[in-house]
Amino acid sequence: MPLSKKALMIICVVLALYGCEDASAEKSPDVLAYSWSIVETLVALDLPPRGMTMKKSYETWGSIETLPEEVMEVGFPPNLELVSEISPSFIMIGSDGPALDGRLPEHYATYRTTLYNEDVDRWYEISEFSIDIAKMVGRLELGNEYVGFVENRIDKMKRRVADWEKPLLIIRALDDTHVRVYGKNSLPQAVADRLGLTNAWDGPTNGWGFSIVTAAELVGIEAQLIIVEGPRLSGEMQEKLAGHGIWQHVPSVKEGTVITIPPFWIFGALPSALRFAEALVEALEASSDPEEASTCSTL
Repeated sequence: MPLSKKALMIICVVLALYGCEDASAEKSPDVLAYSWSIVETLVALDLPPRGMTMKKSYETWGSIETLPEEVMEVGFPPNLELVSEISPSFIMIGSDGPALDGRLPEHYATYRTTLYNEDVDRWYEISEFSIDIAKMVGRLELGNEYVGFVENRIDKMKRRVADWEKPLLIIRALDDTHVRVYGKNSLPQAVADRLGLTNAWDGPTNGWGFSIVTAAELVGIEAQLIIVEGPRLSGEMQEKLAGHGIWQHVPSVKEGTVITIPPFWIFGALPSALRFAEALVEALEASSDPEEASTCSTL
């Protein structure tokens, strides 16, 4: 039977209201993020925050080289005028961000997140972190989709290095004689496990997953040396380390097979894990291919 004019009007009103609710649900809140892990997760979800701290440093040493222009630098201590201008819906603070107690007006809602808790499955933790961040901004479905996307990418990369057998020794140089070596509880360990690769470092680590050791402690470890570039010692790393005698006794150095990985936020979340995995797999493939081996960074 044909609908009456009144019934049609009611249906139109309901559909209009439903459309408004949908549009409202799509709009994400304005967020001020004091955590690089939160920032990179929001950007990966295509929900960039309005403000962050140390933006230029992150673009140099983090996992996303160019953050969206709309992400403002709000400084540390926070520039309260900029914070007021942004007028964030809420502020997100993470364990990898600066201490902000008493530095922000109390009337802003604040959410605190943590990463790198001890004795947890690190991959599961950073995956759940992505989902939690998405949930906080009302876009849970995006969080689930992103986790699925990353896991699919990692599974494909795992097949590319299925024949790699040599253990990896993953370090970041602090100076010409001291390094951070990454093992249990670290992001590099979680990525290596996911890719089916073996980490040669089974020594003790702290809650962030690294131990500070001297180059001499690496001499007896038969492994493929992977150096992650960092702010303490970067650029022309080969020349900087090659001039120090103890390094010449590290197996990969003697063999001329050291691999250098571009910087990423090594205490980061899922976007950092993906960036490291991509760089690592590309480097391992290149080092296995005689035609591409010359493009690898070697000491």
